[in-house]
Amino acid sequence: MILLSGWLVLFMEALSRNRTWDAVVWSVLHIPALLLNGAIIFGVLLTLVALTGRPRLSFWIVSAIGFVFALITGVKSKMLGIPLLPWDFVLTGEASGMVEYLKNIFTMQLFLDVIVFTFVSWLLLYKTDHLIKVVRWKERIAFAAAAAALIAVLYTDKPFPIKSAFGINAIMYDQSANVDINGWLLATILNIDYMGIDELENYNQESIAAIVSNVTPIGGGGVTEGVKPNIIVVLSESLWDPTQLGTVKFNSDPMPFLHELQQKTATGTLLSPQFGGGTANVEFEVLTGNSMRFLPQGTIPYNQYVTHEIDSLASITARSGYYSTAISPFHRWYFNADKVYQNFGFAQYIPLEFFDPVYEGPYIADNEVAKLIIQQTGRTKERDFVFANTMENHFHYYPGKFEENPFTVEGDIPIDTKGMLETYAKGANDADKMLRTLVEHYETSEEPTIVVFFGDHLPYLGDEYKAYKDTKWISGDNDPDFANKIYRTPVVVWSNYLPQTKETINLSPSFLGSYVLEKANVPGSYYTDFLRQLSRRSPTVPPYSFDMKRADDVWKQYELLQYDIMFGDQHAYGEMEQPIVNPNYFLGFGPMVIDQVSPDSVKAGGEAEITIAGKNFPALAKVYANGKPVETNRGPNGELTAKLPGELLRSGTCQLQVKVLDSKDIVVGHSNVKSIQVMRK
Repeated sequence: MILLSGWLVLFMEALSRNRTWDAVVWSVLHIPALLLNGAIIFGVLLTLVALTGRPRLSFWIVSAIGFVFALITGVKSKMLGIPLLPWDFVLTGEASGMVEYLKNIFTMQLFLDVIVFTFVSWLLLYKTDHLIKVVRWKERIAFAAAAAALIAVLYTDKPFPIKSAFGINAIMYDQSANVDINGWLLATILNIDYMGIDELENYNQESIAAIVSNVTPIGGGGVTEGVKPNIIVVLSESLWDPTQLGTVKFNSDPMPFLHELQQKTATGTLLSPQFGGGTANVEFEVLTGNSMRFLPQGTIPYNQYVTHEIDSLASITARSGYYSTAISPFHRWYFNADKVYQNFGFAQYIPLEFFDPVYEGPYIADNEVAKLIIQQTGRTKERDFVFANTMENHFHYYPGKFEENPFTVEGDIPIDTKGMLETYAKGANDADKMLRTLVEHYETSEEPTIVVFFGDHLPYLGDEYKAYKDTKWISGDNDPDFANKIYRTPVVVWSNYLPQTKETINLSPSFLGSYVLEKANVPGSYYTDFLRQLSRRSPTVPPYSFDMKRADDVWKQYELLQYDIMFGDQHAYGEMEQPIVNPNYFLGFGPMVIDQVSPDSVKAGGEAEITIAGKNFPALAKVYANGKPVETNRGPNGELTAKLPGELLRSGTCQLQVKVLDSKDIVVGHSNVKSIQVMRK
């Protein structure tokens, strides 16, 4: 069983590292880590044998589970540069997030690895006389006790400090190195300690008060007094400027409007904390001002930490009389967005379920998001704060993703890289058109408006930065300018009432909100004022490799303020006159109301068609008759037509209601109930 445990560790490491030889080299160079990984597997095997009494069955169960998780780790590492982490398992039930990593992974190397592993395991299990087929009860009890003791020692490092003796520690600032050195299974065990956040040294009400008392309120910076602009913030999925790839040439500029704005308004770059994915983390930074730098690498705050109210741009602007709306062309439940936006103080959230199903490729078109933004600012009486994100240009970038693509690429690059770049150029072009649509609309609007448009992260264009290497954009992982090339995304801040002057922006996303509040002359909070002052001193947050223990006091103050907000007692919030969470928060466009049904009576037993007139019915709304869904269509004026089958029409009344369901069949909106008469034939 010890031999089988070591063999399984080697197999899992080969999968998680994507190269069999790398697993062999690791096992030679990191023998203590190899032994500890083997001990963990051995402990799990002992536990299963104690439960089942069958060593062979136990081994195959552990192997199957290890195969899946190691495979996901390897694919996720290739795609995003971060392995599978414990907090990936708390995705609020969103298992498809991990399933996504298992697409397009079947290679000849994987096939050979599985064949070799299965054959050698079969020899060890069935062609030797050293493995008992069935374990007796007394031995099973002994196995269970041994397993519990072994796992406890390995996890706690007590009473025998095995990990300490070998100098094994979690490398939290670099999870790839954590897995490369410690092995995936041991790294996972070490990471469990970081599922929670330890209290910071010197955290107390007095230390927070001392920091806040030294914050100087930020004024308008010369902005016209008395002007209260709409503030529209758009996170454009994977927005990046591919024309920076100097070794290839596009047949036409995919982002002409962005390039035009760069010559006359405030534009520049954000130093994103993410690459290839993790949109929610960038959104988290922009909306709250909190930084991923002070959280364990690979975490997703929306899923792990935003379980209570947190002051954000939505609640800050609401205190100044703004109406705050979140718009997202993806599922209501994704990244726990529904609850998160409520905790951030939004008044309204319009998710995918309330969009018209206008797609460009597999996702809602960017121009649909622009349309909803424009409709929303025209619908409300107050000034608006709108935060919207897009999905059209989301990974994958396979040829044929878009029905029509006018872009071609010339250059000495592989055909698959060429295909990815051409597809990406089409998506980037539609993002550019969305930006143009917003600017041209608000140019003629009587309402003063600021539009903030930025990218969350660079696109994932092949494993291990393939397209970026093929085009010589980067020379490799050791490129001296790697961070600036791989983590810089474009940002535009445009307004229809301020003088159009060229300005260069260089910020971390966590500083963007305080910058925009100052530009709009909207009062912020102690936190946004602190962040604005800090960004003037250092516009970007230090990377994970920077040792915060030796950092200047101002970075420690930033970390303390963030800890107070997210994990502490929120001392700095004090007694807010207006609560952060909006008690009237709702999904969609407003209450769905059935005003009239025609005809108001139908005959029993036969099929009938009815028309429902009312308010706020989205395209995906469904009519329910006596509690059962029926075929529904929405007309040009928002009315719904439904076909009622004869089996639902019995003498008496038929109760009608309009509902909206998400992809998990959860009702996210419903109307009042209206009854019609069902007459006998």
